[in-house]
Amino acid sequence: MAASPTVLPLEDLVLALYCALDDALGKAGVAVDRGRLVPRRGPPPEVDDREVLCLAVLQELLGFDSDHSFHVWSTHEPTLRSLFPRRLTRQNFSDRRMLLTPLLERLCSAFCDIAGEGRPPFSSSTVIPWKFVSRCAPAAAARSAWTA
Repeated sequence: MAASPTVLPLEDLVLALYCALDDALGKAGVAVDRGRLVPRRGPPPEVDDREVLCLAVLQELLGFDSDHSFHVWSTHEPTLRSLFPRRLTRQNFSDRRMLLTPLLERLCSAFCDIAGEGRPPFSSSTVIPWKFVSRCAPAAAARSAWTA
């Protein structure tokens, strides 16, 4: 009989993810400059790149294929609203996520170094069980087996 997966509260998952990203950024030698992880012109962003990066990875981990579905879910999820009170529009989030994608690819090797196993500790194919994911968005309904 296979062991059932450990169910994480969303807040614990987000905090662990944010800490893992912070460790990987340090390992990769990436420093934040006025809320930016990637150099660009303009005033400092209202939403720090680390927050966008964390939400982008969370979107992948929870299996949201659609930016729209993730945006609707995250906008209405009380835990995420409390952890990330400053919000971007769906389009701005998508644009910032695309801007940060090359950095995330660089961080994969830092995750490998930290994990010591030759591969990142999570990827888009990693199943992250969360006890409320089945009620969050239509795309997540297919993952209701995670909550067993």
